Amino acid sequence: MTSSSSSSSSSSSSEEEETSPTTAPANTAATNPAHQDKIKSAIQSLSSILSSTLSSHDPSALYPPISALLHRSNSGTGDNNLCRWLYDTFQSSVPDLQLLVLHFLPLITGLYLSRIHNRKPQAGFEAVLLAFYAHEITLRAGQPVTATLPDLSHPSLYHESKTPPPSKNSTTDLNIAVVSPTLEPHGTVRSTRRARIVGVALELFYSKISSMPTESKVDFCEFCKI
Repeated sequence: MTSSSSSSSSSSSSEEEETSPTTAPANTAATNPAHQDKIKSAIQSLSSILSSTLSSHDPSALYPPISALLHRSNSGTGDNNLCRWLYDTFQSSVPDLQLLVLHFLPLITGLYLSRIHNRKPQAGFEAVLLAFYAHEITLRAGQPVTATLPDLSHPSLYHESKTPPPSKNSTTDLNIAVVSPTLEPHGTVRSTRRARIVGVALELFYSKISSMPTESKVDFCEFCKI
């Protein structure tokens, strides 16, 4: 009887382990057929641009060939196929594809700013930067980015105020600092807007820095030295 009970308990336990829910996948495209189709289509289009067969959107495999094309002298023009692909892919609204395009933001920004003195059209790069800027406008929903600063005139767990403590009925005014003001929509990049648009794009990159590959971070460091 004891062995029978033991084996029954053991099989019951194994059944519970098999039917327990699994952890949700981090890749959203894995559970969204529409996203899978868009990713497949984007990779096929990129294969024709790179003139090579690609099997996945793995950043480690895509970064070197895309980086090489971006470094070409004509990479930022309005009729550049790679810039058009980067723009269209970011506009796909597929998180995995948007993140992939964002990997190249430091390189695009560095090349774009370093070529300004040549006074050659860079409509391709500007279109991609404007796509990043417009995406950030949508995320912020017309609100500025703010931060609440501590008011040292009020006591806290870590210090005692030199001024008399406020009465219990008084309210503490919050010191709110604007980190990034409200964004205005722009359809073109002018010299007076350039720094703002590039800066907002870099803020978007920084917000995803934990998901950026090493190559992207190295390019950002190289860009900072320019």
